[in-house]
Amino acid sequence: MEYLYVGRNELVALVVGLVTGFLYSLLNLPIPAPNVLGGILAIIFTFAGYVIVKLIRKQITFGRPESSEAKPLRVEV
Repeated sequence: MEYLYVGRNELVALVVGLVTGFLYSLLNLPIPAPNVLGGILAIIFTFAGYVIVKLIRKQITFGRPESSEAKPLRVEV
């Protein structure tokens, strides 16, 4: 069973992303991510589709694992 939850790594990634976006905008540089909403939504909905299939198969649950042996779901790019 995999567990999907927002932990420390996700919060750090959020802060780093916001700071990076702010700095790139401040320095008038092109952003290091898809610059159109369609590209960003494609990434989000690809992950959402993955999670939906895992939910249907009952291979994933939301919330923190109950024991230290549980394997958390991490998305690494």
